[in-house]
Amino acid sequence: MPDEGDPYWRLRPRAVTPDHEICACDSAMSIVLQPHFSPNPLSCARCNLEVPPERIGMNASVAESVARWCAFHEAFNVLWLDSGEFEDWAANQLSDPASAVNRRGLSLARQLSEWRRCYLWWFQKTSQEGGETAVCPCCALLLEPRFTGERPEGGGLLVCEACSLAIAV
Repeated sequence: MPDEGDPYWRLRPRAVTPDHEICACDSAMSIVLQPHFSPNPLSCARCNLEVPPERIGMNASVAESVARWCAFHEAFNVLWLDSGEFEDWAANQLSDPASAVNRRGLSLARQLSEWRRCYLWWFQKTSQEGGETAVCPCCALLLEPRFTGERPEGGGLLVCEACSLAIAV
């Protein structure tokens, strides 16, 4: 959170996530591996709030992989958000199933699914329009709706169970 009186606020440690931003859903609820400029990229598939990693119960090796993937993905996301000369390149990397960031993310989502069903949040430049038939960007199977009307602002997810990915709608 920026502090107008502190010119060094960007260099300060991040604050603890407030309780109202922590998921309170059932402990068996699916999770989504997704970037949101936080050290913890694990969110509830239903409420989209942060899921503390200790609730997942993953081992230390997987926790380290989650942290590394989060930092890796954030680098691409920052380049895209910068809207400069790397914007298109970063968007292509974030939306390409064969890119390193997505291969690693999909592999990590499958690993996390050993503890709790996990999907990789799929980057899209524009939101999915209602009424379209959406197919998985990896395998071209039809995506299945989940949590329609239950996510923030009445949204939902379209998921590919085979590939472990989710697109917010």
